[in-house]
Amino acid sequence: MAGAMQEKIKMEDAFSESDVKTYSRGDTISGTVVQVNADEILVDIGYKSEGILPVSELSPFRTDGKVEEGEEIEVLVTYIDEEKGTVYASEKQAEYEKRIDVLEEAFREGRVVEGEVTGEVKGAGYHVNLDGIRAFLPGSHLGGDLPSAIDELRGQRIPLKILELSRRDKNLVVSHKVYLKEKEREQRMALFDSLEKGQEIEGVIRSVVDFGLFVDIGGFEGLVHRSEIAWKDLPVPPPEYKVGDAVRVKVIDFDKEKGKVSLSIKRLRPDPWDGILERYPVGAQVTGKVVSVTDFGAFVELEQDVEGLVHVSELSWGHPENPKEVVNEGDEVTVVVLGCDADAHRISLSLRRMQRDPWEDVEAKYPRGQTVTGTVTKITDFGAFVKLEDGVEGLVHVSEIDWGHVNHPRDVLSEGDTVEVKVLNVDPKERRISLSIRELKDNPWRKFVEQYSIDDVIEGEITEIKDFGAFMRITDDVDGLIHVSEVSDQRIATPADVLSVGDKVQAKIIGINEEKKQVRLSMRNLFGPPEIPPTALEERERPKRSRRKEKGRAREKVDRRFLEDAGHESLSMRDLLGDASLDEEE
Repeated sequence: MAGAMQEKIKMEDAFSESDVKTYSRGDTISGTVVQVNADEILVDIGYKSEGILPVSELSPFRTDGKVEEGEEIEVLVTYIDEEKGTVYASEKQAEYEKRIDVLEEAFREGRVVEGEVTGEVKGAGYHVNLDGIRAFLPGSHLGGDLPSAIDELRGQRIPLKILELSRRDKNLVVSHKVYLKEKEREQRMALFDSLEKGQEIEGVIRSVVDFGLFVDIGGFEGLVHRSEIAWKDLPVPPPEYKVGDAVRVKVIDFDKEKGKVSLSIKRLRPDPWDGILERYPVGAQVTGKVVSVTDFGAFVELEQDVEGLVHVSELSWGHPENPKEVVNEGDEVTVVVLGCDADAHRISLSLRRMQRDPWEDVEAKYPRGQTVTGTVTKITDFGAFVKLEDGVEGLVHVSEIDWGHVNHPRDVLSEGDTVEVKVLNVDPKERRISLSIRELKDNPWRKFVEQYSIDDVIEGEITEIKDFGAFMRITDDVDGLIHVSEVSDQRIATPADVLSVGDKVQAKIIGINEEKKQVRLSMRNLFGPPEIPPTALEERERPKRSRRKEKGRAREKVDRRFLEDAGHESLSMRDLLGDASLDEEE
């Protein structure tokens, strides 16, 4: 009996050692559900006793959250109680390990994974479900093709690249932005492999900047520099090019390493400046449209990308202040080609040469001495320009504005005034006409010489003071100059030491120069020198002085006869020579 019992125990020991499996914590094993309770599930895992699977450790991917007896499941050993011989297991962790293996392999190999956005981490990013494993998507890695609002993102499955993965910390960080960049790089590499110089491609304008257009040619943006948009110079891209517009471009260059593609729009058609000299020879009359008006002239489009400049001086025979007085954008004009430079892409044009030159018959229309009416167009320091007709202007010099002294033409005339003028001279070759306003007025000098003579003492008002002297009004049209040396018997530095504008003073006429229309005055010795008794020396010198005076009187008599013949009976010898000359004779 005792021997039989010992044999039975040995057989049980042999059975347990050979048939009962051993496990370690973290092992993933397969088992069969043998009993389902409210809190736990018993699973036959081939151990001495059934494994215990808490209901809370069931896989979250079960559709109904239930398990049936007899069902085959995979669990992970979470704890082994050696004393009681009990094994605790988790289906949830078994599922995690299986899926984290797949993600870890994708991380190592740099493969793309997909995840569903499930929630938002305020101010940081988003929660993403990677087929049962939660990952974190930073907000900065969302990518520009997705909305940032969680209401729009939630439930979307998006491609991602894994940035960080730690089994121990259960830390998983993903990025959609990196995925986009890698996809773009792949597309770019594929694009560069297919590119050829001279290739024509359909693209879409993605942005418009001052220096050109960025065009998407299949996942990559190339640049159409503004110099490659048209054959004419463009400071900025024309407004007709807008973001989103389809555009055909030509590949002119590309650099795979630097990731750059240079495109052109203008090279889709021939260079219009080839053969330009034959199409627009000097002297040819051509028709075009005014496309731009500037301060210096107007640009006329002769054909696509070919424009010529009508300089402001070639717009009309007149002198327009602003080119817009002659032409406006959109006007169709016929012009004459003045010059063509194919290398510089410049064509000079003239509009006025399509019109009659008003200077051709100007001598016949405005003979010397004729009185005409015109409009003051411009006033300068030296005179005023008067328009007689379109393209024909004459100059009234400041000396021809009035018989009196004129400080500045603007004191008498204003731009826009209508004036009557007398033609003094016409020079068609130089395109000059000299005009006069004062010639149409009575000559105040004739009246002056008839009314006044040398040695006359007169009274007048000081009108202007200079360092060299003071001007005194004698009549409304004639001023006289009191030289600084003739202002006072005392030596003075400037007339302003003694006189002021507006002062009423007396002065003696000491010189008249009718040719220069000048009158010299003196405030010294107005009524002659005082009587001084003759000395013995003067008595001895009297005969000599008498002879000189007689000689002077004889000369004065001859000169007076000459003046009387000329109609100037009232002038004396001093009119021509002045006191200084007579004193020198004496």
